[in-house]
Amino acid sequence: MTTHQPRTRRARRALQHLAVAGTLAALVPNHAGAQLAIDKLDLFLRPDATDSRSGVLTVRNDGQSAAQAVVRLEDWDRAPDGNNRFFPAGTVSGSCAPSLQVFPQALSLKPGETQTVRIDYTGPASREKECWSLVVVETPAPRTQPNGRQLLYNLRSGLKVYVAPEGLAAHGEVEGLSVARTKSNGRDQDVAIVAFANKGARHFVTKARIEIRREDNSLVQTVDLPPMYALPGATMHATAVLPTLPTGRYLLISVVDYGGTEIAAGMYTHEVR
Repeated sequence: MTTHQPRTRRARRALQHLAVAGTLAALVPNHAGAQLAIDKLDLFLRPDATDSRSGVLTVRNDGQSAAQAVVRLEDWDRAPDGNNRFFPAGTVSGSCAPSLQVFPQALSLKPGETQTVRIDYTGPASREKECWSLVVVETPAPRTQPNGRQLLYNLRSGLKVYVAPEGLAAHGEVEGLSVARTKSNGRDQDVAIVAFANKGARHFVTKARIEIRREDNSLVQTVDLPPMYALPGATMHATAVLPTLPTGRYLLISVVDYGGTEIAAGMYTHEVR
């Protein structure tokens, strides 16, 4: 995950919200002299296994000049629509930050050089729920504008760290299924909205669909829902545009596979007038 945040007196408000890997990549000038890359986006640690309580992140300078960077912990979660949100370390429920250590916390790399960062989990071996945090590698990248003023970008790369013992249960429930009427290109369209809650102890990514059935239970059509990435305790939303249907009453069934022992489902009666 790589994000970019400009910092000048006139641009302090710009890009206040960080995004997932590459979303803001176009804002970084191609001729930036130093650009650091990380070798992975996720790290999974096990507190109950002595050989899995630590991990390594490799940072490489892919630029053409020397680069310095700071390494620190932050917190993150996901909004109901799936977008990443970022917070100070230790402020999010479920944060691993109090039980994580990173070393070193400052990097200096020549062009083409690599350096490793060690991440250690120092908390208890037994956990009832998964925790998660973010290791951020941040380096400045100056750019001279045509008017001669200098704009300083902070290039941020993030490693998501998850800590969970083996065997944590996954459990999810469909908390809501509804249909909303919207307009697109001047035309009315019906959109199915699914609210899905992670009631378990670890995160998961769903595979879900909407089944459209007639009153006699015969299948009309299946509509795929986008994946929902749910951290423990989170309720996520997914939407799908429904096809144009003849007048009548239909049963919508949301079928959600979250990797648990059961498939979660919700139902909604939809009437087309």
